[in-house]
Amino acid sequence: MTTSARTVGLLHPGEMGSAVGASMVGAGARVVWASEGRGEPSRARARGLGLEDVESLAGVAARSDTLVSVVPPHAALAVARAVAILGFRGLYVDAN
Repeated sequence: MTTSARTVGLLHPGEMGSAVGASMVGAGARVVWASEGRGEPSRARARGLGLEDVESLAGVAARSDTLVSVVPPHAALAVARAVAILGFRGLYVDAN
């Protein structure tokens, strides 16, 4: 996977998402995420992985070429709708 010069938004670096984020960072991607509404365990994981906090979902959508959503299945549709409302036009990957 070549990710140079691309920014990937990760929704969200929880237990599963952090493994995805680590792989993307390891491949050389710039990975951004939103800390808004997230707990300290997620914040600590993201810091440890070197993810860039852009604070809000709007910030992630504005800065990303690709969004990777790793959320629990019950939240997947709501997250996808929130991204669509923001007008995101890049590649959206629902990875749950």
